[in-house]
Parts: sequence; structure tokens; C-alpha cells
Amino acid sequence: MSAPPAPRGSAPVASERPELLVLCGAAGLLGVLAPLAALPLALSHAAHDVLADTVSDLARGPHRVIMDTGFYLNAGGMLALAIGSAHLHLGRWFWSLGILCLALIALVVTLLGIWDEFNSNPDDPLTVHTRLTYALGPLYLAGPLAMARGALRVRRSAGLSFGTAAVLWAVLAAAFKLAPDHLDGGFEKAALAATWFWTVPLALILLRRGIAGVRAGTASGGVAFDRGNTRKDDQWTSD
Repeated sequence: MSAPPAPRGSAPVASERPELLVLCGAAGLLGVLAPLAALPLALSHAAHDVLADTVSDLARGPHRVIMDTGFYLNAGGMLALAIGSAHLHLGRWFWSLGILCLALIALVVTLLGIWDEFNSNPDDPLTVHTRLTYALGPLYLAGPLAMARGALRVRRSAGLSFGTAAVLWAVLAAAFKLAPDHLDGGFEKAALAATWFWTVPLALILLRRGIAGVRAGTASGGVAFDRGNTRKDDQWTSD
């Protein structure tokens, strides 16, 4: 029995959409770097000790909209990375775990922007905001570790960068929790910067793959870029 004819005007859909990868990579890169732009802008409007005060301290007062915007853009970037990573799946269980970590980080960061009154109740040292910051610890550790093997297949430097992000995060996040008050803000900022060793290379992986797909589709006169395509230096297969 023959298959029914395709609807008029329909065309085969490629297994991979390079346009989606480009959009997710670009949005992810801009989003994860957004706090870097928001931080100096907030510093110009607030009395802030870079070593003693935390990023959360900048999200209080009349200028809090600056850091809150940075939080929300960062969350959007993490969600874009999750979507792109799900589309370009470079592994099995562990890569899927990394995608889940990205999505949960986006959720937690959004909630941090909502509950930006840090330690507003002196009788409760563990406010909602504080509890949310504890949730970031395992997520930023498990995410890059889970995705390192898949990234290693694409580019050796990317896999090593993911592992570096996990190690630096573990060390600096622990130092932040244990440091005295006059230094904890510096360790917090360093720990957050360490996460870029995971998120920035991941965004670049999506961008490069998407751009290569767009060029391949343009050269062939259509979108014919499939997940089976490989190059000698970049392997895009799953385990």
C-alpha cells in the first residue's frame, strides 16, 4: 500500500534547523553576558564595595531595575541555550541532564530577579532569595560536567572549558559561602564569571553549527542540512 501523497506545496523538513541554532546561540551569548553590562551600570548608581557586597545587594533600592533586567536577560539566555542544546543533541542521558540544568538555572535566576529583597527580614537569615542561591550550586556544577563529554566531541577545547567551569565554580562558590563578609562579594563575582567557561563555549557551538548549516543550505539551494553531516575536526554524532 503506497503512502498518501504529500500536501501540495509541502517540502521535506530537515532534521536540524540551522536558523534555530543561530538564534539560540546568539540569544544565549547575549543573555549570559548581560550581567557583565548591567554590573558597571548599576555600580555607577549605587555605593557598592566590589569585594564586600554581593550582586544581590545591587538589586535593592531605586536602581534595582538595572540588575533585575540583567537577571532576566541572563535567564532568557540560559533558556535559549537549553532550547538550542535540545535541538542539537550531542549525547544521551548526560547531555539531557545538562539541558535540564540550563532550564532550571533560567527558572531560578528569574525567581532571583523577583525576590530581590535580600535578607530583608532580620529574624530570618534564610529568605526565599537566599534559598534560591543555594539551588544554583549543584546546577552550575552538574550542568557543565554532564555536557563536557558531548562538547569534547565537537572541539577538545570546549570539553576542557566545560570541565574547568565546573571545577572553578565548585571552588569559588564554596569560598563565597565560607569567606568573611568583607570578601564574600568578590568570591561571588568570580564564581559567576567562572560559569562563562561553560555557557560562552556552548553558545559558540550552537552559533558555529547554525552558521555552517545556513551556508550549506544556501549553497545547495535549500535547507538540506542533516544531523548526519560530519567534518574531520568537528564530530556531531551522539554516544
